[in-house]
Amino acid sequence: MLVCICHSVSDKTIKHWVRQQGVTSIRELRQLSPLGSQCGKCVRQAKEVIYDESQLITLQKAS
Repeated sequence: MLVCICHSVSDKTIKHWVRQQGVTSIRELRQLSPLGSQCGKCVRQAKEVIYDESQLITLQKAS
């Protein structure tokens, strides 16, 4: 699913960056992508993807 339509950034890409680059915030995500720099409507969804993926990683490490 596209999270940022303006810059064609998908949830899959964001999840990859969380896992591989250790992204934990929108600020860190913006260092890898122009996400949110045009209309900004994607920022809330991107935060949710980062949070959900971070929680999943934490749960996987705990088990």
